[in-house]
Amino acid sequence: MADAVMESEILYRRLQQHLDRMPVGFPASESGVELEILRQLFTPEEATVALELSAFPEPAATIQKRVKPRTSLAGLIGLLDQMAEKGLILRLPAKEGYRYSKLIYAIGMYERQVDRLSPKLERDSRQYMEEAFRYAFHSKKTTQMRVAPVNKTIPAVRHVATYEDIRAYVQASGGPFAKMTCICRHGKDLLGEKCKQTTLRENCLTMSYAATWMVEYGVARFISREEMLTLLEQADQEGLVLQPENTKQPLFLCCCCGCCCGVLTSAKRFPSPADYFSSNYCARVDPDACASCGTCEVRCQMDAIHTGPEGKSEVDRSRCIGCGLCVTTCPSDALHLEEKDAARVPPDDTRALYIRLLQERYGPLGTALMVARNLLGRKI
Repeated sequence: MADAVMESEILYRRLQQHLDRMPVGFPASESGVELEILRQLFTPEEATVALELSAFPEPAATIQKRVKPRTSLAGLIGLLDQMAEKGLILRLPAKEGYRYSKLIYAIGMYERQVDRLSPKLERDSRQYMEEAFRYAFHSKKTTQMRVAPVNKTIPAVRHVATYEDIRAYVQASGGPFAKMTCICRHGKDLLGEKCKQTTLRENCLTMSYAATWMVEYGVARFISREEMLTLLEQADQEGLVLQPENTKQPLFLCCCCGCCCGVLTSAKRFPSPADYFSSNYCARVDPDACASCGTCEVRCQMDAIHTGPEGKSEVDRSRCIGCGLCVTTCPSDALHLEEKDAARVPPDDTRALYIRLLQERYGPLGTALMVARNLLGRKI
């Protein structure tokens, strides 16, 4: 029995270390709660196969060379498809069939567990975020997500890039669009902790081929462009922060609250949360116009607005992420968004985003070596 426990410990520790080499790592924690998470997600057989997957998608035949003679190609494909259906690995369509790769824990594995989430997995995931994962997820460089301001808060006198105006992006997109349950609020519901901000649940939004994937996996359902735009309007009304994928062509868009969202709640624990968000704006208040109503302070999801000594609202720039929620409901028009001095232009697409994350983590040379290993059929 002791030997079996030790073998299990070694297997899941190896998997943790393997996942930790992704663009967004999966670091070890003091408590080892990450191993508990992996045990709940992966069977020993699945964990063994996951150890042979690379960060770059590969055909099953390439992966099978690493696992021979443990399983046949047909058996391996069946197991890989099973893992993909469980949201544990990435599966991409290709000419020769599917390609498979490791998947980042978040945004990735965790969100795909929305229909399988248990109270224990949710508690362990939140503990892991607090202990170790937030240091891997949050970055002062490129981030997986960014903040998109509500477009009516941006002065009309200046050009607004399409990726900054999320409504214009949706209008121009060819679709399809889909929505799924927000796993953060679902997790809170499982723990008996109701969201303080909204009753909305099915407002985690996906677009383009990502929408098709999520529907095929059974965790999302297609919606019209009009419903997508309605959900964005509801997000503003309910005081939810818009966080799309950090690309010019985002595949997903989260509508987040400061009480449930793992991204916002974990970032708020840093001394200067704004440093960890890709945002080009910050709110500014005109004290002469401020009516001291306190609406903005209630709307702010990052605790970035407080009442100053003269009873006027003040913005803490170290906490403001430029979402614009305070601007849209200010009755005296005392608040506006101003552009930061150094604009941060997001990568073109998802592939470019993760290449940039790899380069920032391992440097240009380290990334080049990884690409070379991939070309030689070796796992990364």
